[in-house]
Amino acid sequence: MYAYFLHFSANLRGYENYAYKHIRRTPSLIRPILEKDISIKSVAKACPFPKRTLKRWLSSYRKDCVDGLKPMPTRPKTQLRETSIRIKERIIELRKQEKCCAKKLAWKLEKENICVHYQTIQKIIRREGLTRRYRTRRIQYKHIKVPLGIGKLVEINIKHVPQKLDGRRFYQFTAIDCATRWKYLKVYHDIGNGSEMKFLKEVVTMASFKIQAVKTDNGSCLTNRHTGYNKSSYPLNPRLHAFDLLCVKMGIEHYLIDPGKPAQNGKVERSHRTDQESFYNQLEFKSYVVDYFF
Repeated sequence: MYAYFLHFSANLRGYENYAYKHIRRTPSLIRPILEKDISIKSVAKACPFPKRTLKRWLSSYRKDCVDGLKPMPTRPKTQLRETSIRIKERIIELRKQEKCCAKKLAWKLEKENICVHYQTIQKIIRREGLTRRYRTRRIQYKHIKVPLGIGKLVEINIKHVPQKLDGRRFYQFTAIDCATRWKYLKVYHDIGNGSEMKFLKEVVTMASFKIQAVKTDNGSCLTNRHTGYNKSSYPLNPRLHAFDLLCVKMGIEHYLIDPGKPAQNGKVERSHRTDQESFYNQLEFKSYVVDYFF
């Protein structure tokens, strides 16, 4: 037995990269010590493992036999800084109610005297399957961001108010300055040409700076670029839209986004999403005040 062990130890010296789990599963190093054929000190000199490790293996073998030599995970079963269950349940509850991102959830929890990092919140909602999954892969566009001055470009868009009052539909007109994020909005009963022209005049009046250009989508109340040009009797000199004529009269450039690309009007679109989540989803309307600014 002693000669066999020395032969095994000599071969083991040439295989320093031998898998650790395979060596632990074989009791060849432990049995000679257990049968008192050789001492632990002699085994430690002949094998690449320290004396302390051999003693630990010997203790495990005496306690659980061969099963004690199987490698066990060293990962702790509990963590000292683990987020409590009460806070996790509150995060999941807020996520389902508000449907906000991790940073906004962290801000809301701070108001409740609960301090949790937003990355921890992101891990919790991802683990619970509460993150948004997009079916299609998004196309990455390379946009060149040019710094704009105050009033150089103002984005204008229209949002349908989700609730009806007395069976009537209302529409929110929003304008945002791309440089300062100055915002002005108002609610109208319709989305006709008159409402849009009236809204533009109010924006110019309320703004403390001069508006040089506006950017809108291709709605019929804003332009006839995709509806009236082809129907004109003079395609090379088509009749302009009433909103375009008003922009020319006021010395304002009117830019249009590409059809089907609302991201090009992203600032006002993101503002509409915030209005929907933080205002319309939280309140229920019972009446409407005419000429009410908010």
